[in-house]
Amino acid sequence: MINKPFDQIDKDEIVNLISNEVREGRLLDYKKILPGNSDSEKTEFLADVSSFANAAGGYILYGVQERRDEDGKPTGIPESADGLEAVNVDSEILRLESSIRTGLDPRVPGVRTKPIEGLSKGPVLVMWIPKSWASPHMVTFKNHSRFYSRSSNGKYSLDVTEIRSAFALSESLAEKIRRFRDDRIAKIVANETPMPIEQSPKLVLHVLPITSLNVGSQLNVSEIYEKRHHMLPIGENNWTSHRINFDGVVTFCHSSTPPVCYAYVQAFNSGAVEAVDTYLLNERNGKKLIPSPQFEKDIISALDNYLKLQETLGLNPPIFVMISSLDVKDYTLFVPHSTTRPIDRNVLLLPDVVVEEYGQNPASVLRPAFDAVWQASGFLRSGNYDKTGKWVWK
Repeated sequence: MINKPFDQIDKDEIVNLISNEVREGRLLDYKKILPGNSDSEKTEFLADVSSFANAAGGYILYGVQERRDEDGKPTGIPESADGLEAVNVDSEILRLESSIRTGLDPRVPGVRTKPIEGLSKGPVLVMWIPKSWASPHMVTFKNHSRFYSRSSNGKYSLDVTEIRSAFALSESLAEKIRRFRDDRIAKIVANETPMPIEQSPKLVLHVLPITSLNVGSQLNVSEIYEKRHHMLPIGENNWTSHRINFDGVVTFCHSSTPPVCYAYVQAFNSGAVEAVDTYLLNERNGKKLIPSPQFEKDIISALDNYLKLQETLGLNPPIFVMISSLDVKDYTLFVPHSTTRPIDRNVLLLPDVVVEEYGQNPASVLRPAFDAVWQASGFLRSGNYDKTGKWVWK
């Protein structure tokens, strides 16, 4: 099996699959050539992609020849990786990804494809399909209307009972995400935090990779500790202290009266991140203000850092991002030359947003959440985005 993060897969990894005779199975599929443009080949390709997305995710490697048995049937054992001969890699990647976008319902997020150069006849094309949070996905090309999944023997078509189970599992995933947020918010409200924190209104950011919800999903704490430079508290350029704890690693900033802190970041062993800040929502001159656009700027920067942490830890998207504001009743959004309405509730649970792949612009991803803050203050949307949807400092 491929044990490296997608960005680190190289020629040596492909060669190792051949030399170690790593058999294809639930997480791995070998193809000698790319799918063609016939309807049957497109349908077969989409069935392959959806089967991975509906199961545990996995890789398709194009340009790898399987060994044949005495009857000429493929054995699933790779024989050689000569690569793809005479192909325009960029145009083929665009063709395949376009087919995925239009031939599956719902769309499979987070598919990544890249060529591995240096083989004898051309590149091997590696396609990574993550386990999907939006499954089950149906092949809709030419009204095919079938669902697929994978076992150790490859893909298979789901029967009615399995389709029902797949939809039930998808619903339970959404419940797990809600439960994670509710549980963590309850602990913060009850002062059950990794560090004693100041008793004032709080900004809370949760960054939750889907893989962190898997039972038994655990990172080595030393891996998190080595990457702690990505764990800057919200609005900070540095952290003053850090420690290893039962849940993983925590970094924090304290005022002149430690051990009480005003901001912390907890990276859990599962890969989830919780950041809590009390400074940004402090009352200033007796006024309860949310300082826009500093509020948005600090969250954008923090999310960028935490996504880098999770990427370097090898955690695959999608990643759910949840922003909460606690004890903010009667706060107003500070917008120069505008009249804003006070927020009418203590707890603002902003809409979840999803990072489908690394490299997305955090400001673009966060816009629905920021729009909700402005709507709570009487505006239609955030005023910090221009007409093209780009976040700008105003």
